[in-house]
Amino acid sequence: MAFSRYTAKDVAEMERFTRVTFGNTLSGMRSPFLVGTKGPLGTNLAIFNSIVHIGANPMLLGMIFRPDTVERHTLQNIHRSKIYTLNIVSQDILGAAHMTSANYPENVSEFEACGFNEKYRNDFEAPFVEESPLQMALEFREELIISSNQTRLLIGEVLDIYVREEAVSPRGEILHETLESAVVSGLDAYYSVKKVAEMPYARPQ
Repeated sequence: MAFSRYTAKDVAEMERFTRVTFGNTLSGMRSPFLVGTKGPLGTNLAIFNSIVHIGANPMLLGMIFRPDTVERHTLQNIHRSKIYTLNIVSQDILGAAHMTSANYPENVSEFEACGFNEKYRNDFEAPFVEESPLQMALEFREELIISSNQTRLLIGEVLDIYVREEAVSPRGEILHETLESAVVSGLDAYYSVKKVAEMPYARPQ
């Protein structure tokens, strides 16, 4: 098997957009989510592909925000309201979901601009995406500044989960192939998911 070597210096000397694409695709596939928030000028919806599992008891999910070099409407709204929703991106809403990454003014709701319907559940005041097959209500818990590059890790606790009933296995697995969840590499290359194996719990031989 032949390998190409890229040193940190090689990467630093790449053309800017090539370097960004190379770095963003290095960690492989991730699940894109639409983050729903409400602010003083209305609702906001933005696609994120940096959602990470932090813990199961309590259920905690993390989300990475880039440094505050521009306005971050999603982050600002979470700071104000302390609540938000995560809505998985399925293949049938992929095009519209990607369009939420455009730079809309704060007073323009991406729900309306990109063709999504706001859904409110059980008095939770942040908007869900009605078209998403997996929706979660979260409450802000803490935020960590990563000193190496000033990005932020925002951690929220999952309060409620709404998922299509046929997409949860008897052992508690979320069946993303059933949900037709999309996955993303980098910022704009999307793929479908397919289970290729299910392994037993590993024990030393």
